[in-house]
Amino acid sequence: MKKRAQYLTAFLLTALILTGILSGCGASRNSATGYTETASAKAVRNYDGGVPSPMEAAQESYDYADQAAGMSEAETALTSTTSIQPIHSNRKMIRTVNLSVETTEFDQLITNITATVTGLNGYIEQSDISGNSISSSYSNQRYASLTVRVPSDHLDSFVAQVSQQGNITYKSESTQDVTLQYTDIESRKKALNVEQERLWELLARAESIESVIALEQRLSEIRYQLEAMESQLRTYDNQVDYSTIYLNVNEVKVFTPTAPDSVSQRIQKGFSANLGHVTTGLVNFFVWFISSLPSLVLLAVIVFLLWLLIHRITKHPFSRKQKRQPKQKEPNQQDQP
Repeated sequence: MKKRAQYLTAFLLTALILTGILSGCGASRNSATGYTETASAKAVRNYDGGVPSPMEAAQESYDYADQAAGMSEAETALTSTTSIQPIHSNRKMIRTVNLSVETTEFDQLITNITATVTGLNGYIEQSDISGNSISSSYSNQRYASLTVRVPSDHLDSFVAQVSQQGNITYKSESTQDVTLQYTDIESRKKALNVEQERLWELLARAESIESVIALEQRLSEIRYQLEAMESQLRTYDNQVDYSTIYLNVNEVKVFTPTAPDSVSQRIQKGFSANLGHVTTGLVNFFVWFISSLPSLVLLAVIVFLLWLLIHRITKHPFSRKQKRQPKQKEPNQQDQP
């Protein structure tokens, strides 16, 4: 009896274990079968030529684009974690410099700047020159405003050469990191390209007019967005590859001192400046007098004629009244003999 009871217990335990194993295999088989049926049903539908509605097509394209974007982000994260790169490797940096320069040789400096930019494979984007030469009698001196674009690798070299050719009175530099913006635009562009390819496939199998119109409308929107993204990426590439220098050039007689002067130096410079102003004033007066001689001679002739006319009028007045002659007294009759 004991042996029978032991055999029965072992049989029951074996049956329970087999039942659990079979149930687990059945569940896994059912789940796999369900996935296979879903995928096959979708494949059969596509093969039979069944085209989803416009809403379903758009939803499928959005889902497909999201999956592609997620895969690209996952690949990017995997690459960044597996490979260690330098901090500034493949960074998108936009550098901008503002410079103000003084020079006593305006024409020579402008020529040297143009030659330097050409030698560095850059170009002058904008150039404005105004004013008169410092040697002229006019007070407004020449001034130049330049917008220079040079390769980012040669930016420091250009600034150094300009510093050697003139007196730098102001300098500022700014750096903008657009790596995140650039990467985000590239990711969205890839997602839109994937969505565009998916929509082209759906458009080739579309049968109803509504589906064609909906797909073409979405393709037009994607094309417009892709063009805008490509334009933005080209702008970023140009700003990153070519740094911008806003250069202001002033023509002066004496450079602005970089350090404060002593009292004796200030007196000496003030005396020299005033003496120069007096000399300049005398020279300007002499130049004005010589250049204005024809006008002055004509004015002198007109003044002389007016004076002569007034003098004649006052000397011989034209008047109807004549001076009355005094009447002689008539002799009285009593005085007659």
